[in-house]
Amino acid sequence: MDASDTPNFVDGIDAIGVGDGRFIATYPSWFEGDRVFGGLVLAQAVTAACKTVSGPYTLHSLHGYFLRPASPGEESVIDVDRRRDGRSFVTRETTTMVGGKETFVMTASFQRPEVGEEYQIPMARVAPPSEGDPAIERDGPFAVFEIGPTPIRPDGTYESTRRAWIRCRAELGADPTRHLAAAAYASDMTRAAFRPTSLGTWGEHLDASLDHAAWFHGVPDMTRWHLFDLHTVVTGGGRSFMRGTLSDDQGRLVLSMAQEILIRRLDAGAPIDFGDPAHPLATP
Repeated sequence: MDASDTPNFVDGIDAIGVGDGRFIATYPSWFEGDRVFGGLVLAQAVTAACKTVSGPYTLHSLHGYFLRPASPGEESVIDVDRRRDGRSFVTRETTTMVGGKETFVMTASFQRPEVGEEYQIPMARVAPPSEGDPAIERDGPFAVFEIGPTPIRPDGTYESTRRAWIRCRAELGADPTRHLAAAAYASDMTRAAFRPTSLGTWGEHLDASLDHAAWFHGVPDMTRWHLFDLHTVVTGGGRSFMRGTLSDDQGRLVLSMAQEILIRRLDAGAPIDFGDPAHPLATP
């Protein structure tokens, strides 16, 4: 995706209401491969859920499970169930379907603003890049400036397995839903952070998001630089669990995330065929 394509990001994360809590969205063909990026699925579900909430309530958390893969160009149907409308909190449950089969389910919670005690863990002291830095990647909806993991400790652990500054390249306007959906999208941009034993290597593993949780600590401005700081906690049993934070260029923590990912080492030269019924990620 080049700079001329960035406006399409707004259309890509949108969900169009067709009545009675039902929304329609299409998976764009932005990236190579035969699977839709999980962050896009998240963003569309967030958009649909937000559009069913009125008043001062703001998204503060989501918990989702990826059930089946989807392909670029396919149309998704997103049903939003109004689980609860309380005085302080509103809860929505979304189900995404492709071809009549469920591909993703998510519960989202919204809170009415209130005043309370405030504290946050300080952001790492890492300066954002200058806009003209040639190391900034600009081939997707987000500009990305990789910092790299922290040095490995003597005990074999990392403080961070990925650190990167990211900024949405599309014009999101003032609509908070777009910024929240963009933040949800960004929260899945983990790259190889979940593989602490093989950081920086590609083509040797099969991986797929299993579940994803995010907590929003306010409405971010995703057109500004944000530091994405990730840390793998445990890898085993064919799964890897990581957690991360997203902080803006003023040091404000705007999002926390946690995710579990399927991870399997491929046999040398083995092709990845998601259409093979025996493949662990094949669509049933």
